[in-house]
Amino acid sequence: MVERENLHLNFSFLGEIDENQTVDISRKIDLIGTKLKRFEVEVGGLLPIPSENYIRVLALDVIDNTGRMTSLFEEIKRSVGGDSKPPHITLCRVKSIQSKNDVREKIRDENTGHGRFILESVQLIKSELNRSGPTYSVIHDAKFV
Repeated sequence: MVERENLHLNFSFLGEIDENQTVDISRKIDLIGTKLKRFEVEVGGLLPIPSENYIRVLALDVIDNTGRMTSLFEEIKRSVGGDSKPPHITLCRVKSIQSKNDVREKIRDENTGHGRFILESVQLIKSELNRSGPTYSVIHDAKFV
């Protein structure tokens, strides 16, 4: 499970990057941040990634009622790159499931909204996986205007 303080909205997975790439990516997300104002994001139901038949991650879906998040996602994908997934909030990584049918049913039952929050920056986050789970640290924070 991802600890509450480590929950974050994912736009792109960059994999291993070196120091030069970190500087370049930070500059790019700063440029993105200067074009945006804070906006509200709605959190939807459970989202199995990559699919209900092969669950490796359980996440919360993020609903884009205004189109602003889609624009941000497209800009990050175009400018920064990486393995772009639809925006989501990772809850946990899944190693194995004993009853896939029970999990699929729970996912369908939990398909209601889980609240809202204000998106006010884009961050470059380092994720280090270890036995006890991921450790996250913010490398760069590009605040919206």
